[in-house]
Amino acid sequence: MQAVCLRAIPEGMPQPSDFVLQTLPVPRPGTGQVLVRLHWLSLDPFLRAQLGGRYVAPCPPLGAVVPGYAVGTVVEDATGRFAAGQWVTGLLGWAQYAMADAGALQPVDATLAPPSTAVGVLGVPGLTAWAGVRHILEPKAGQTVVISTAAGAVGSIAGQLCKAAGARVVGLTSTTEKCTLLTETYGFDAAVNYRASDFAEALRAACPARIDGYFDNVGGAVLETVLGQLGLRARVVLCGLSDQYNRAERPPGPNLGPVIGARARLEGLVVYDHLDAFDTCRSELAGLIADGRLHYREHIHHGLENAAAGFIGLLRGENTGKALVAVAHD
Repeated sequence: MQAVCLRAIPEGMPQPSDFVLQTLPVPRPGTGQVLVRLHWLSLDPFLRAQLGGRYVAPCPPLGAVVPGYAVGTVVEDATGRFAAGQWVTGLLGWAQYAMADAGALQPVDATLAPPSTAVGVLGVPGLTAWAGVRHILEPKAGQTVVISTAAGAVGSIAGQLCKAAGARVVGLTSTTEKCTLLTETYGFDAAVNYRASDFAEALRAACPARIDGYFDNVGGAVLETVLGQLGLRARVVLCGLSDQYNRAERPPGPNLGPVIGARARLEGLVVYDHLDAFDTCRSELAGLIADGRLHYREHIHHGLENAAAGFIGLLRGENTGKALVAVAHD
């Protein structure tokens, strides 16, 4: 089988040479294990933090298959828990086949939505957005909520959930084209390009009543700018730090003076704390999709040979929607 393995620990922005496509033997399941044929791989920003030793999971050793969420069909199950051909998902890695403990896999209901959504809107990205909105932001009608990296997998879902709750939603993204996507496809009330020279002024114009909630996936200067425009008792979800993932040294922290003045609440979000809510989340999001109130996009790369390039493009902000790899099989 083909698999993408870690050749070197990235320094700064990952390079294609940090990864290598290799031919490995197909694993055989042992006691309590399941062999899965992978069809879709998820490309996620957290992998960059993991490769830099800044994540809750350790960096994989050199030569190991690159970790990542995937969805596939069962080939062989030594436990009898899953049927051959059944769709499942889990943390399986960048490969054509993967072996996992049966307890580490979740069944996928392919009648709810296409199987690829099990690593997207109905997977960990969806749960991340849902948990941040439901348990921390708690948006209410008439409030103004800002979402960073709003055209990405997590941000686009979080923004639409806030909109469904009646909030006024402002998205932050990196291009004019993505700003248009936010307002015309995802239904955001306004969108602001955070790379523009007048970002702070544009954000203030988009949020004249100040900001009641902020879902942060970026950190850095974007976070500091938003903190300076918080309203009284605002709530901030600290979900990601994409601004720091490729830095050799961590930058100074933001000015927290405005947070004190706003009596704001900042709370970190680790999605693994909310795994027990996965079924509830998945059911709610699937219902919103069926009702036409939740839209999603998939940015698909074809073949494992393009996984590394797709991952690097994700970190550069080149994707629109959930970044995936369609795994080819001979």
